[in-house]
Parts: sequence; C-alpha cells; structure tokens
Amino acid sequence: MSTLIIFSMTLSSLLMLPLMVQPLSLGLVIMLSTLLMCFISAVTLSSWYGYILFLIYVGGLLVMFAYVAALSPNVLFGKGTPMLFFSILILPLSLIFYSYPLIDLSSTSYLHIFSEMKFLKMYGIEMVSPQMISILIGLAVILLINLIVVVKICYYQHASLRPFNN
Repeated sequence: MSTLIIFSMTLSSLLMLPLMVQPLSLGLVIMLSTLLMCFISAVTLSSWYGYILFLIYVGGLLVMFAYVAALSPNVLFGKGTPMLFFSILILPLSLIFYSYPLIDLSSTSYLHIFSEMKFLKMYGIEMVSPQMISILIGLAVILLINLIVVVKICYYQHASLRPFNN
C-alpha cells in the first residue's frame, strides 16, 4: 500500500509542474519529484541508483536554479492552489493504481530483489550488469541533454546571463 502512495505522490507532483509560476516553487516541486522518483528507483532497482541519481539531479538543480533565480524578479507567492491540487490528486491516483495495477507490487520488496540479484551483490558489479545497462544509458542521455541545455543558455552573448547596470 505504501508503494501505491509513493507512485501516486510522484505522479501528482509531476502533474503539478505546469501550475508553478515562481522559480522557487518550481524548483521545490522538481526536487520533490526527484526525491520520490529516486526513492522508487532505490526500492525497485538498487539503493545505489537512487542515491547517485539524487545527487546528480540535485547538482543539476542547483546550477539551473542559480541561473533562473538570477534572471527572474522576486515575486510573492499566491494562493495554495497547486498544493490543493496535489492533495486532491493523491487519493484518486491511489485508487486508480490499486484498481489497475501497472506493476507487480510484490516485486517492490527488498527480499525479492535480493534473491533475484544475489550473484550480483556478491561480486559488487550490480551497477554495470546487463540487466541494468539501459538505466545507465538513460542516465547518460539525460546528463547529455542537461549539458547541452546549460551550454546553450550560457552561450548567449558570451557573457553572464544578467547584465550588471553600473
């Protein structure tokens, strides 16, 4: 049941992204989504994947947040509509996930994963195993896209993003 709650919280936080207006609230929602997705990957795949993915996303978020905060003016927060939207979505999404299971919920237990990949943990090569190479490739593609976006943002006029008025 806790897996259903985590999946529904992740999906509702992802659906809340377009409602964010201020960079601070957007960064907070992205951070919450990242934390929940890393928790899901730590439970279903490996705790190292969740930990490394969290560290990579937090580092990228810090860089992107610094640029966005330098460009945007200070705006006051409005009503709590996105938080109300988040709270309202958790219950229906939990019911949908409970009624129509998208994954085998018994596969999310640590015991099942440990017995399935016992030979990998014995040698310590679980991060580069053939079963998990697609996750490493996906992570590399995400990092490449983030690198290209940051380079394109910083390449504008060969200077800092926010000009200083003297």
